[in-house]
Amino acid sequence: MFEDLKLRTLSALILLLFLFLFAVIVPFLLKPSLYILNILFLRELFRLYKFKKEPNIFNLILIAICIFPLYFSQDFLFMTFFLNGCLFFLIFYLSKSIGLGFFIVYVNLSISFLLNLLVSSTEIGGESFFVVLVLVVAFADIGGYFGGRIIGGPKVFEKISPNKTWAGIFLGWITVITFYYILKAFNLFVSDFFVFIFFGIALSSQVGDFIESYIKRNLGVKDTGNIIPGHGGLLDRFDGLLCASFFVKIIDFFLTT
Repeated sequence: MFEDLKLRTLSALILLLFLFLFAVIVPFLLKPSLYILNILFLRELFRLYKFKKEPNIFNLILIAICIFPLYFSQDFLFMTFFLNGCLFFLIFYLSKSIGLGFFIVYVNLSISFLLNLLVSSTEIGGESFFVVLVLVVAFADIGGYFGGRIIGGPKVFEKISPNKTWAGIFLGWITVITFYYILKAFNLFVSDFFVFIFFGIALSSQVGDFIESYIKRNLGVKDTGNIIPGHGGLLDRFDGLLCASFFVKIIDFFLTT
């Protein structure tokens, strides 16, 4: 039942260690780390779609063009949207793949939103809430894992993700809400408005999981890569965070208007 638990746990602990290192000890490395993560995501997408696999100069230039919109994410988000729109048509022209163009823009916007949230002055902005965001996504995933393995039961979208069960979905929500009330008990959060925020992060991260499963199902692959033992590729591990960034940025936008 838990054949991969030991490997998954070890990988998760290493990722949490990096999170603590970048967000708490040396926070100035968090921004360049997100840039590097975006580049690695792009490499996985290129491999998945069998597009420009060879490490030649053209491929390096293309990756540089793909990450260029991130430069404006913290100061001029509208420009990020505009450049990503242009990028979609460029990728479609070069690869003849709507899917690749869409998912490159999806990843780019996700990282752009995370970068933008780092400098946001709202209650859900800054480096501290970034750590909370990552932990909430992680707890939703942990709850889903144990709910699916221990309880099992009916599948949510069996054709897309055969291992995702309703029990896992609900236990993921319960785990996240419990995490919120633990933090509230230590006076880290005062307003119960954050219950909605935590629940929205959990739900959107689960949607991100299904989006990534849909990609893999269409491409006929089990994992997006093998860089993380027990998890597969980076997109396998961060799919929930990528989608959750959209939800948090939307809330952040309304809090600033």
